[in-house]
Amino acid sequence: MRIAALALAASFLASPLAFGFELTEEQKGPWNALEEQVALDMKKDLKSEMRYLHPKACFWGDRSPAPQSLSAKNISYYEKWLEGQDEIIAHNMIPVSVVVVDDVAIINFYLHILTKDDTGEQDEMIIRGHNTWKKEQDRWLLLATYNTKVKTDEDDED
Repeated sequence: MRIAALALAASFLASPLAFGFELTEEQKGPWNALEEQVALDMKKDLKSEMRYLHPKACFWGDRSPAPQSLSAKNISYYEKWLEGQDEIIAHNMIPVSVVVVDDVAIINFYLHILTKDDTGEQDEMIIRGHNTWKKEQDRWLLLATYNTKVKTDEDDED
């Protein structure tokens, strides 16, 4: 537990050194949209999060054999999946790159998520995110995402 707490503290302190770059005004638009979308996801507020998702969005990650669409069936499944997840008590996002070309942005980032289960046990998960955003009607919308869990030494012990 102390190792996880130290790792989280180190990530907060070291992140400006490792990934410390100032976002340009052009980069801030899609990055801010991503931060808001992720914050809503962390709160499990899918209804509000939907306003950041492009109608043709596709989602892909470690547990998906193929990209998932933004269908009613997939949304319903995700809502039920969220119900069973541990409480998220904190998260931190670290930008790696934000590339904006006209109305498209490609964002690579790390997302640190600190959870607490029913027994009070805390756990940290780190996600490596790769998102494509599209600007439509002056709003950035998530068009595609491929997120993978960063494997840690603790994952090897399980």
